[in-house]
Order: sequence, then structure tokens, then C-alpha cells
Amino acid sequence: MPTPVEFMRQYRNLRVNVGVDDPVTRVCRNQVYIAQLRKYFMMDWNAGTEESRDYAEVTRGSRDDAWFQANKERIRTAAMGKGAPQDYQLALEWAVRARKISTPNQTTIQTYCDDHLGIDCSGFATNYLCAVGKRSYSASVVRNTSAASYFSTAAAVNDASQVRQGDLLVWMNGNSVKTNPGHIAVVESYVAQSRPGGNMCVVEATGAAGANPKLLDSMYTVEQIIPRGGAVPVMILVVKRHGVSGSRVAVIRV
Repeated sequence: MPTPVEFMRQYRNLRVNVGVDDPVTRVCRNQVYIAQLRKYFMMDWNAGTEESRDYAEVTRGSRDDAWFQANKERIRTAAMGKGAPQDYQLALEWAVRARKISTPNQTTIQTYCDDHLGIDCSGFATNYLCAVGKRSYSASVVRNTSAASYFSTAAAVNDASQVRQGDLLVWMNGNSVKTNPGHIAVVESYVAQSRPGGNMCVVEATGAAGANPKLLDSMYTVEQIIPRGGAVPVMILVVKRHGVSGSRVAVIRV
């Protein structure tokens, strides 16, 4: 099973199949180009938004095309910012097949990916859990599971020394789970003591200004541990991330 970082790297190694006509041999050969998913994308269904335009661009297809019909739900999931790595590969292959990318090569495929495709925080976290067998994959699960929905006092880790790889960080607003939007990340590793550069490695898709690319692994510094008790329903870690202090997160184990 992949670690969170290994799973993230699959999004940085999207293999896009392109049929290339060879004028010398007069046969069509398969060329594979590599693209990276680098953008944060949170779906906005309101008419006229950039997100709705991107969705329409990526999912535009033909009822008569058998390949598109076989793969359209996966392509739509990618266009919502909720896809698994293979979903983005299919979306990019469709862009080539449908000639949305007029001259497919390494540069033009990456440009199309940067312009129209991305992933949001719960999309990454939920697909990671599916990849390691902690959630059952379905289009409905990956499209409709929000960051805040992972918060559960029963599933909380309340001892900082027990934080481990694969745990989820769910953002809090004070002592309550943060919503509209919330945020979620996946723990790669945690060291209890303070260290220069941070003591928790985290993988996330984020729109944070200091994050580049927007799907990345980065180091957090745990600035304070607030134990469970009284008005505090679960242990809360106060962390510094992407150069900014003060984010409050609960640790959840699925």
C-alpha cells in the first residue's frame, strides 16, 4: 500500500497515451507523455465561474464515441477536482483524442492540465483512503465526501505521541470542526519533539498562498498541544504551516 507521499507522487506522474502516426513506417505507434497535477481546484457549480467553465471543457464529449462513454464518469470525477490519478490520466487522454489539444506533446499536455485540472483537499484524502483500503471506492464517495465529514470525536487521536502515518488532520474553528470550506490533510510522519523546519510531514491539496505546487508534502511545526477536556472535545494541535501560525487541527484515524 502506498504511503501518503507515494500516493501524491502518482499525481505527479500521470501517464498520457497518445497515438502518433509515423510517416516513415506508416503505422500508428503509442507515445506516453508525463504530466503533473499541480493546481488546487474546488468545484463551483455557479454559472459563469472559472470552475464551471473548466468542468465543461474537460467533460465535453460525444454520445457516439465508445471510448468516451466507457470512461466519462471517471473523466467527470477528475473535472470536479475529486479524481484518483487514473481519472486524470483518462481526462488528459480524452483531451488528446477529442483534439482539445491540437498538437499533443509534453508541453501542450502539461499546459492543458495546468489550465483545466486540479484537486481539492478532500478529493486527495478520500482517494488516498480508497487506495489503502480504508474506504470503498465509488464515484459518489469521492465526489461527495467533505473534509468536515471526517471529524468524529469517537475516531479522534487524543495522545500526540500516538499520531502516525495515514492519520487525518481535520481543521477546526475554535473547538468545532471548520466548514464552508473546511480543510483536511494526511499525515506522512510525526516526531514528538520540536525540530528546525517542522516536526510533522503532511500531504495536502491546498489553496494556501505559500504552497507551491498546490498538491504537495510539506513540514508543519506543532506550536501547541491542547488536550481534550471541558469545552475541548478532542485533542487540538496548533500548527504553523506554509509560514503562517495558528491553524487548529484535530487528528482523526479512519
